[in-house]
Amino acid sequence: MKIPRFLLSPRLALFLLLPAALAAKEEVLLDFKHFTHDPDGTEFKCYQYAYNEWGNGKVIDLKGKGALVKAPSGKGQLGEDSTSLRLDKTPQVDLCFVIGNGNQARAINFILIDKDGTDQAWQIPLGELPKGTDQKVRLDLTKAVDVRQPGKKPGLDLKHLETWQISGDYTDAKVEVLLIQLVGQK
Repeated sequence: MKIPRFLLSPRLALFLLLPAALAAKEEVLLDFKHFTHDPDGTEFKCYQYAYNEWGNGKVIDLKGKGALVKAPSGKGQLGEDSTSLRLDKTPQVDLCFVIGNGNQARAINFILIDKDGTDQAWQIPLGELPKGTDQKVRLDLTKAVDVRQPGKKPGLDLKHLETWQISGDYTDAKVEVLLIQLVGQK
């Protein structure tokens, strides 16, 4: 069988590759699936703390799966202070997670605080999403749902972040969510 000449064209090959090159590139920014232990027992994971009703073993690290928040209420959070996380080149992020069968919470929040004290939050509704399946919710970091504290300079400085957190909705509803990754869109 003879291949038509136009299919052998270098221009056609470039044209066929163009959509792949233009597609948004993803970068894993926080990986809840990956954690390690040093021989001395020191743990390394993408978050530094879990506290309030999410503390004291209510966040369970499942290697290769994620961080399971299995808490009696939404009155808690996990996160990292003095973070090296930079989001200035990724104005949109996807939070990847699975809602557990025991979840009763209607929402969780993604919170960012920059070095001058600007504190903004994005609510992630859980109530209408199916349980037990992978979820990916896109957050536009240029459009916070809640400006909790304005800071000294207007706007959130995504290049100079101090803290990131994932928190409950501060209701009495039980939380069961497996956090998998935060992925940036370049």
